[in-house]
Amino acid sequence: MRGREVQLVRTLAVYVCYAVIIVVIMFPIYTMFLASVIPRVDLWARPLCFIPWSFTIKNYVEILSPGHEIPIRVALFNSAIVASGTTITTLFLGSLAAYAFGRLRFPRRQMILSSLLSVYMLPAMLFLIPIYVIMRELRLLNTFPSLIIPYSVWTLPFVIIILKAFFETVPAEIEEAALIDGCSRIESIWRVILPLSTPGLVAAAIYTFIGAWNEFLTPLVLTSRLVMITTALGLYTTTYQVEVAHLAAAGFVATVPVVVLTILFQKYIVKGIIEGAMKG
Repeated sequence: MRGREVQLVRTLAVYVCYAVIIVVIMFPIYTMFLASVIPRVDLWARPLCFIPWSFTIKNYVEILSPGHEIPIRVALFNSAIVASGTTITTLFLGSLAAYAFGRLRFPRRQMILSSLLSVYMLPAMLFLIPIYVIMRELRLLNTFPSLIIPYSVWTLPFVIIILKAFFETVPAEIEEAALIDGCSRIESIWRVILPLSTPGLVAAAIYTFIGAWNEFLTPLVLTSRLVMITTALGLYTTTYQVEVAHLAAAGFVATVPVVVLTILFQKYIVKGIIEGAMKG
């Protein structure tokens, strides 16, 4: 009986720890949402009531209206284009590179792979000035490629490592059978390797999309036109005063897409990252 009581106490302690962690993680999100839906009078009331009796969607209507000083509509569209373009580009190039590193044998293969990891460990800030000069010379500043290309380059090593680990676990006999049946090597990657590596592809795609969606420093340096603003910059755009309620509403709207993606594909994300690390 005593053993069961000890086990019950341990289980209860574990659930209490889980509850504390969840509260700590969700509290900033809840306060941001709270600041966006309560009336402005209540926002500055002290002490702040964390369970308000009145709500309003006025802040959301205002920030989503055309011509608002926080161009969240333009920012959401631009971030969606940049994040989607970065994800597609990175997965396409990363799949080919990961296949080459995992299946083909060529000189200095391991050294090149280690060099990619070394570059990935360096802060992106080191490359911003050279990238700015290159984009200026190519006349790509204030364009989508000026953001998609740097994001893709910085995320590519991570995607290669994840996908390489999955590609190596696909039996070579399956690919050889596809080649015997008349598939080219590219077709075997598309029809055999990629479908069997779905968890790794999803994990790499979500990681890339979220990273590009939340990037702040790169668009700050490479863009100067308001029409090219992204969500990360849009939250810091204002004129004469700081509208806390508007910033909270814009921040919550910008957070929803990545949270929804993470919830929908969390099984693949966890499986992809864990299995990729174990297989790598």
